[in-house]
Amino acid sequence: MAFGSLKEDPNRLIKIIASLSSTREIISPQVSKADAVEIRLDLITEPVDDALQSLRNTFKGPIILTIRSSDEGGAYAGSANGLWSKIEHCLDYGDMVDLETRYKELAPLVKQHDKTIIASCHQNLMPDDGDLQNLIEELHTYGDIIKIAVQPKSKEDLLRLLKTTVSCPYPVIMSVTGTVYRYARPLLCLFGSLYTYCYIHSETSPGQYSLREMQLLSHLLSPGFVDPWFEGRPVRSGDVSGFYKRVEQYRKELFF
Repeated sequence: MAFGSLKEDPNRLIKIIASLSSTREIISPQVSKADAVEIRLDLITEPVDDALQSLRNTFKGPIILTIRSSDEGGAYAGSANGLWSKIEHCLDYGDMVDLETRYKELAPLVKQHDKTIIASCHQNLMPDDGDLQNLIEELHTYGDIIKIAVQPKSKEDLLRLLKTTVSCPYPVIMSVTGTVYRYARPLLCLFGSLYTYCYIHSETSPGQYSLREMQLLSHLLSPGFVDPWFEGRPVRSGDVSGFYKRVEQYRKELFF
């Protein structure tokens, strides 16, 4: 399967959001490889309307408008009213709006514009099971999709997070903060998370994979994927040279 048809693979479980922090990224050809895009309005300092209009005209997936607070890893430190003034003029370009719990009072305004709400919370800690379930229910009170990013401190924490993801009764995007357990980002999609966030030129959160890296992982981790190099060939203990050649071939197809 060529990477050009990756988005059409019905077996693919890892869906990719490209988190964009500049107009350069918004107009990048790589955007077309994502399933959805996030516009980080808190990080973009230049005028954005023309780039968003171009994106709206060409990109077929969901566009998420996000202003991340400084308390949750972003660059915005203002009030709910200030956030709304920054979001409102961009609503025509977006399909979804990310709202942290502190700004949930804006949810009725977002709904008046017929936009999907991603109710989000980001913590540099790992809640216990009770706190995590309470957080899920709180976010569900105003959000259509729940987004939670927490920081596991052990493999046991990660197992609990996977269990919570697979058993969540609502649409959920589950992720991790930090770099130690960054490998959980694609793994969580295999357990029910709707998306994983990636970058094109610059990380918008520590530990993110690039869009190109996640494309490769999404391909290799798709259920039913079999590397044709192995088909009909005996396995030779210790000889993995052919496998690495295939990976390099995939990388070249993906990157070039």
